Amino acid sequence: MIDCSRTHRSDSSPTDTDRGVSEVLGFILVFSIIFLSVGLLYTVGFQAMNDYQETEQLNNAERAMESLTDNFNDVLRYGGVSDRYGELTMREGTIAVDEGGTAVTIDIVDEDEDSPFDNYSDSDDTTIDLGEFSYTAHGDTIAYEGGALVRADEDRSEWSTDLKQPQMRCSDSGASITLASVTADDQSINPSDSTGVTITEINRDTKVYDEENVKISVSEDDTAYSGAWESFLDSNDFSGNEENGELTGTCSEVDHVVITLVEVGFEY
Repeated sequence: MIDCSRTHRSDSSPTDTDRGVSEVLGFILVFSIIFLSVGLLYTVGFQAMNDYQETEQLNNAERAMESLTDNFNDVLRYGGVSDRYGELTMREGTIAVDEGGTAVTIDIVDEDEDSPFDNYSDSDDTTIDLGEFSYTAHGDTIAYEGGALVRADEDRSEWSTDLKQPQMRCSDSGASITLASVTADDQSINPSDSTGVTITEINRDTKVYDEENVKISVSEDDTAYSGAWESFLDSNDFSGNEENGELTGTCSEVDHVVITLVEVGFEY
C-alpha cells in the first residue's frame, strides 16, 4: 500500500556548480580589493615620492643659491673685487635674469633741506630698480635681489620669506645701505646640468651724508616679495610700518648715512 502522506523533499545542499560560482565571486571580490589597494598605494606613494623629490630639489637649490649669494656679495663688500663666478647644478627649472625686480626708494631726511638724496647716481629719481637673478622650479622662486636672497611660492604676492639679508644696517653710530642693481637684458635658460654664472661690477657709486635720518620705502605694487622686504627692514633695525600698500623703514638720529649702489651684470 502506498503511503500518500509522505512527500518527496528535494535535496537543498549546494551542488558543485553553486560552490564553483561562490568561489569565482569570492576570487573576484578578493582580487578587486587587492587591485584597488595596490592602485591606492601606488597613487598615494607615487605622489608622496614626487612631493619629496620636489622638496629636495628646492632645498638643494636653496643651498646652492645661498652659496652663490655669499660669493656674489664679495663684489658688493669689496671695491677691489670686480667679478665672482659660481655654479648651479640643477637638472630642472629655469634660471633667469630680470632687470625689473623690486623698486626701492631711498630718502635722506634733513629738516633744513629738501631731499638731499636727489641727483644720486646722476639721476633725479631716488627710486632704484634692483632687478634679480632667479631660479624657479615647481612654482617656487629663489631670487638674488639687491644683495639679498628671497624665496617665494607661485603666487609671490601672497608668500615670500628672506633667506639672506641685504647689506643694510642701522645703529647709533650711523646707517649703511649697500644695494646691487642688475643692468642686463632679460634672459632665461632651462639648465640640464651644471651652469656657470658670473656676476660683474659695471659701476659703483658711494655717497656719505651728514644727515640724521634715512627712510627706505617699497611699494607692494613694485615688489613680488613684500613679506621678505618687511622682514629685511625689521631685521636690520629700520623702524618700519605698512600704510596704504607701502612698506617703510626709517633709521633716525644717526651721525651719518652711507649709501652704495653697485650696478652689476650676469653672464651664464
